[in-house]
Amino acid sequence: MNSLTDRTRPRPSSGQQTRGRTSLRTPTPEADQTRTLLTVAFRSSGMAILLISAVVVVTLVSASSDLTGTFGAIATTWLAIHQVPVVIDDVQLGVLPLLPTALMMWVVARRCASAATLAETRIAVARLVGAAVAGPLTVTAICLVVVADASAAIPLSSPNALSAFGWVAGIHLVAATVGVVVAHWQIIEPELPRWASAAVRPGAWTTTALLAAGSIAVLCALLISWSTVGDLLARGGGFVGVLGLTVLSLLYLPNLVVGAVAVMTGASADIGEVSTSVFGNIGGDLPPLPVLGAVPAGTGGGFWPVLLVVPVVIGIYLGRDCARRVGGQDGILTAVAAAFMSGTVIALLALASGGELGYFGAVEVTWWAVGFLTFGWLALFGSISALITTWLQHRAVPAPEPTVTAPPAQQAETAESEGDDTNSDTDSDSTDESVDETGSVQESETEETEETEDTDETDEPAESAETEAPELAAEESQAAEVEVDAVTVVEDSAEESATDLPSPVKDPSD
Repeated sequence: MNSLTDRTRPRPSSGQQTRGRTSLRTPTPEADQTRTLLTVAFRSSGMAILLISAVVVVTLVSASSDLTGTFGAIATTWLAIHQVPVVIDDVQLGVLPLLPTALMMWVVARRCASAATLAETRIAVARLVGAAVAGPLTVTAICLVVVADASAAIPLSSPNALSAFGWVAGIHLVAATVGVVVAHWQIIEPELPRWASAAVRPGAWTTTALLAAGSIAVLCALLISWSTVGDLLARGGGFVGVLGLTVLSLLYLPNLVVGAVAVMTGASADIGEVSTSVFGNIGGDLPPLPVLGAVPAGTGGGFWPVLLVVPVVIGIYLGRDCARRVGGQDGILTAVAAAFMSGTVIALLALASGGELGYFGAVEVTWWAVGFLTFGWLALFGSISALITTWLQHRAVPAPEPTVTAPPAQQAETAESEGDDTNSDTDSDSTDESVDETGSVQESETEETEETEDTDETDEPAESAETEAPELAAEESQAAEVEVDAVTVVEDSAEESATDLPSPVKDPSD
């Protein structure tokens, strides 16, 4: 009965064989690993599909549309989140928002980082990364089948399968790798060179600084051209339309920020026939998206080249930070490595932010030019700043004072003198002890102690008392000898006086 109430199986005896499954309260390590891998593979993808389904259903209902192509829209949205080009009514939409993709990668990286703490071996880490990639690929295969089936009912074309699998695998592989590296950074860092491990944090904040500068530039441009943005929002034709244009503008805002970073580094951002650069603009027609009101009109020029100061300043701060983290030549290597890391990230963002936009043409930022220019600005001024900072640090440190060493002969003499002093001290101590044992000179000892107390009160050194004690003992012995001589003299004189006295006169009668 107790086993039934506790819902546990009784333990079999040593000679009894067990059959069936083990207790569910103590799962095996293999079961825990399988559960963790399944969670990493499908939990993030499942949550994304649920959120996409809710957004699609709300959008279709708000637009008073039927729910005929709901599953096709959900599958297409999943592909669009992973930067897979979508073809709707024979019009290719290759420019996809970066914000949902960044959120997906952040969720996957966090999930892999939390699960990687339990992976102690390289095989376990490889399985974890493989599960993080295999799950989304499975969902992508299902979405491709759904899109192919929905293309018969709605004007939706199936995208290239190879391109779809490549984008999905690449995005989740990068996110999973970042999560695992963050979780095991304490193990990975000692295996890397010092300059390479020290370049991670400067490279991260340098990329963040460039994107922040691009965001500030876009915000200032939106405020300057606020009237144009307002006119584009008014084309929504009601609350639902304005809300949809606003949400769409927010989703495409990171794409515009990447274009602003490209312009500040000296490259150009192109939207069809429109081209923007610090050295001049080329005008043309733009899509009616409110966020594109930040694209400057006119030919440009004038003070625009001043924007090139932004990567210069960031490069100077990068070199200063690297020199403080790692001194010497390693500081320069750290600055170059951080610049390479930042240029690579900016190049990948530029590659993902572009694509085809129907009859407007290609929206692109030359990704290799942006990456090279970003690396060049940061590496050049970062190296110079690191070199100057290292030189100033060495100049500020005072030179050590030279230590003068005595010649060997003088050292030997000093050692001998010290040895003689120690021997004399030990001899004096031994003589004092012998005097205390015999007890022959107690009065001299009391006088010595009184004199040493007096010298202690007057703050005289103890060595003077020790040197005066033998002299006092000698004086006392001389005084005693003088007293003995005086006594003997007195006795001798008394005997002589006794012999000199006249003899007594005898009585004649006697």
